[in-house]
Amino acid sequence: MFQLNVFLIILVAFTVQRVEAQSTAATAAAVAVVDNATTIIVFNINRPLVLSCNLTLPEINGTQEIRWYKNGTSVEDVEGLQGRYQVFPEEQLFVIDRTHLEDHGEYACEVNTTAQVSEATFTAVAMVAARLPKNTQLIEGENLWLVCRVFGSNPTVSWILPDAQSTVITNSTERVQLFEYDGVPNSALEILNVRLDERGNYTCVVNNLATELAGYPPAMAYGMVRVRSHLAPLWPVCGMAVEFFVLFVILYLYEKYRDPEDVSWFLCV
Repeated sequence: MFQLNVFLIILVAFTVQRVEAQSTAATAAAVAVVDNATTIIVFNINRPLVLSCNLTLPEINGTQEIRWYKNGTSVEDVEGLQGRYQVFPEEQLFVIDRTHLEDHGEYACEVNTTAQVSEATFTAVAMVAARLPKNTQLIEGENLWLVCRVFGSNPTVSWILPDAQSTVITNSTERVQLFEYDGVPNSALEILNVRLDERGNYTCVVNNLATELAGYPPAMAYGMVRVRSHLAPLWPVCGMAVEFFVLFVILYLYEKYRDPEDVSWFLCV
């Protein structure tokens, strides 16, 4: 019985420790970075967003009220947040347990006391992510079309070509053109009359405030482009033609140089 109680105590302690670790990791998913007067909160989509008012207030004997706003509107009136957030007045915390892309924006907390009104503002930014097709195949002279699927707040997209100079493309040129796709500028790349030397690994590079001001690395996606010669479709046909030609030569030589006596013997048999 004593051993069973000890086992239960250890099990409960391990469970509590695991829950605390998960809670700490979830809170760490939102990171605050201060750049001059701007406080940037970076979060990953589908992960928690935690905003801490963190205001130092004088000790008071009266009441204290805290309000949270998103883009100038009280969070209570933001339709997309209904049922998805929690407010902890004593800790001055605002928490969204499972974030959406639409949760990015300008947030503010306002603390009203009998002595003063204090406010802190935040810019919540969804971390960027990118995807490219792993393999793309086309024939020399066709137009290459690549789409970089981009996720995150207000992303900017550039491309790195697989040439010797690793050319970075941020604007359209005569042959290499960039287009808006799914509301993201420059997320689609088109190369007219693709050449054999333009095959290789193409890279889509995505940045936003999280990478430019908060020190996070840009999101990068890679895709292999394979370009075949425009003569490539003819090779199977040429192979079949060679086979027929060789067979014709064999039959021709056989008919020309065969021994008539062999044929007579074969017919007699």
